[in-house]
Amino acid sequence: MPQKLLIGLLFLLFSLSSVQDAAGQFSQFLEDSDIDRVTAGGSIGVTASAYAVDGIENRRAPGMIQTNANMNFNLFGFSSGINLNYSTDDSQFRQNMNNISFNANWRWLNVQAGDVNARFSEYGLSGATIRGGYIRATPGDFLVELTGGRSKRAVRPSLESGFRRPAFEQWAGAAKIGYGRTSSTYFHLSTFYARDERESITGTNIEIAPRENLTLTPDFQVQLFDGRFTIGSEVTASLYTRDLNSSVVSMDEVDIPAFFTTIFTPRTSSRINYAGIADAQLNLDLFNLGLGYERIQPGFESLGRGNVRDDQERIRINPTLRLMNNRLNISSNISLGRDNLLGNRVQTQTNTNINSNVQYIFSEVLTLSTTYGLMLNNISAEEIDGQTTGGSQSQISHNLMLQPSVTLRGEDFTHNISLTGGYMSIESKFDNQGGAGASNYSSESITTGLNYAITLPAGVTINSSVNYMTNSSDGIEIQNLGFNLGSSYAFFNRRLNVSANAGINRNMSERESPGGVVNETDLQQITGSLNSSYNLTDKDSFTLTLRTRSNSVLTGMGREFTELEGSFRYQRRF
Repeated sequence: MPQKLLIGLLFLLFSLSSVQDAAGQFSQFLEDSDIDRVTAGGSIGVTASAYAVDGIENRRAPGMIQTNANMNFNLFGFSSGINLNYSTDDSQFRQNMNNISFNANWRWLNVQAGDVNARFSEYGLSGATIRGGYIRATPGDFLVELTGGRSKRAVRPSLESGFRRPAFEQWAGAAKIGYGRTSSTYFHLSTFYARDERESITGTNIEIAPRENLTLTPDFQVQLFDGRFTIGSEVTASLYTRDLNSSVVSMDEVDIPAFFTTIFTPRTSSRINYAGIADAQLNLDLFNLGLGYERIQPGFESLGRGNVRDDQERIRINPTLRLMNNRLNISSNISLGRDNLLGNRVQTQTNTNINSNVQYIFSEVLTLSTTYGLMLNNISAEEIDGQTTGGSQSQISHNLMLQPSVTLRGEDFTHNISLTGGYMSIESKFDNQGGAGASNYSSESITTGLNYAITLPAGVTINSSVNYMTNSSDGIEIQNLGFNLGSSYAFFNRRLNVSANAGINRNMSERESPGGVVNETDLQQITGSLNSSYNLTDKDSFTLTLRTRSNSVLTGMGREFTELEGSFRYQRRF
């Protein structure tokens, strides 16, 4: 018996020693990581709102009370929370559990669990949410990323109003390896795989088919001459099956690399397509130049990205010039695009977009900026088998804007004055019969605006603006004039903040009917608002908001109404 007791005591001491060693190792692990042991926080609030209207039907309930409470906690990297909301508007109690997630970092290791949103490539895994896990390891210049889990839940068909479309349960996984750093030179290789579960929804009237997708993406970047010149590329090959119920294709009939077929089975509805981008960047002391090319083959699809606009290519040119010790900056963004890459569609669309900006800083007081935009869009009918079907369209748009700004700084005040003037023209031509019966559309607009703001040492800010717009289009003339005035002030050492705004806007239009009769409309709208917030303590705050809007018809047809709404909110943070 004493011998057994001695053995038991030794075993207990050994166990306690092991626990202490493990606790010490765990404490050292926590010190080397960003994991918080225990943190918690949240808030509780109540809002009372009132609403009144005259002239139209109520847009919302005359009175409403809303309460909300939320709590979030973190326990050794495990985070979660809960939100509670109640509103008298629909007399229902709603409870929403937050997404449960885990996120922890230790030196070069990051681990996540729960709802993960990872981006491995532009056209492979890019933005799809996966409920599962994620690991990223960056020891030295090496990179390893892994993720996997459920990317979609099953949505069964329903006859309820507002139901959109059923969906199969989908599981996905991705991996990425690489060497180098994204800020300099690197090479990465990533893959993504997703598959619908055919048995997740069953029935005879299912309008969708289960899908499968496998992508492979190599991407690289090379920096030369101390980072002054950079080139990079990323290309994604996508094997996509539209219907997993389609028959399997013999490997002798498809031109697919053998290593793809270890996890992907080609079927009659399977297709392989490509999408990619390439770019180059030159950075000099006074001049920068960016070049880019993007191409998405017709029929390209990826379950890791969502909807992709396929059958298009785009060339991008971005020059930037800096002169006079950076006082003069000239930049431009040029984009050339087209579709119908294989030439098998009845129409081809080409577009050219040029946006240029020139900014000159005369002094600390005066700055002048000007921008010019040109858009050319053309849709031409193609000849197929000796016949031309469909019509052609062309559109050209010019947009010019000039903006001088003046800043006057004194010991007790600061004045900011800016003037904006703009001109835009649009001309469209439509030919729906291949050369006969063409129709045109044109529009011209002129916009002006003046903004003035002054800041006083007592904490008072006053701002005002006036704007005018005139538009002339086929059969209609429009004029719009508006004025706004606002002010804000902070009391009691900025614990109480009050702001007030008022504005008036008039919209006048003349429309000529097909019979030659001119219909005139003149509408006026007056708005006002008052906002105030008071911090009672570091954790308690009150907010009061009042808004009003009055719409009047001075000439012609329209609806006259007056709205008034207000709300009071109390919130406490803990």
